[in-house]
Amino acid sequence: MWLKTLLVLLFAFFLVGAVTVHRPCACGHEDLSGAEGKHLRLLSWNIGNGDLEQETRAHNDDLPVIAKLILEKDADAIALQELTGEDQLKLLLKQLNNRYRGYVSASGNGDRVDAVLVKKSYGEDKLVFSGVAAAGRFAATATFTFGQDMPQVSLMSAHADAFSAESRRLFVGDVVDWARSRPKNAVTFIAGDFNLEVSTRTRNNLFTNDAKHDSESYSYLLKYFRDLGLNAGETSINDRRIDYIFGPPTAVRLHQAEVLRGAAVGQMDHWPLLVEVSF
Repeated sequence: MWLKTLLVLLFAFFLVGAVTVHRPCACGHEDLSGAEGKHLRLLSWNIGNGDLEQETRAHNDDLPVIAKLILEKDADAIALQELTGEDQLKLLLKQLNNRYRGYVSASGNGDRVDAVLVKKSYGEDKLVFSGVAAAGRFAATATFTFGQDMPQVSLMSAHADAFSAESRRLFVGDVVDWARSRPKNAVTFIAGDFNLEVSTRTRNNLFTNDAKHDSESYSYLLKYFRDLGLNAGETSINDRRIDYIFGPPTAVRLHQAEVLRGAAVGQMDHWPLLVEVSF
């Protein structure tokens, strides 16, 4: 009798274990809600417009909606693309109730700029903004420390050429060179609109002139970084995943990666990508 009782108890124990075992989440993020360590929330968003008959850069009328989403999501650092310039950034910072500091890159050979924003609470004395030249373009970067005994963090906001895969490959090379030059104890993230066509679902796309070059560029990025938004889905309204946040393959744990569909207003043709990691 005691043997049967023991077998019943063992069966019940294994049954409970099978029910409560952790299952991977299929919704674009890992369930690390109980993860220890300080969390960092990064947002990347191309806030330009897709209406080719009008101004395709960011519209001032859209800035209140952009600011509202940033505040609601409590992003620690933000990478934006396709702003018109520094004056527009100042308007956005005002909409953000001056809770962030920001920087825009030079325009290079284009008519639009990239921007990075960082919470003011992380301290101005440890915040450094700079521009990085890459294949005739300029990216915006911010380096900051967001907590005591935490590693230095560098975030780049980048925007690769929309129509030339060869230019994108050169751009990626320069961007990775910059990232590899960062101090070894720094944690580096690269965010932005890379326009890479690497989807296996869409094998032919009018937006690229060389899918092979795009695959090479993406593979080169993955040699040094982790594609944190890999499972979050498409980032533009025409079913393309062209906006990325790349982070270190180790040193951080991915807590969440989500494309905020429905956030675009007016003629905006990209959705923001939100990533949360823990150290």
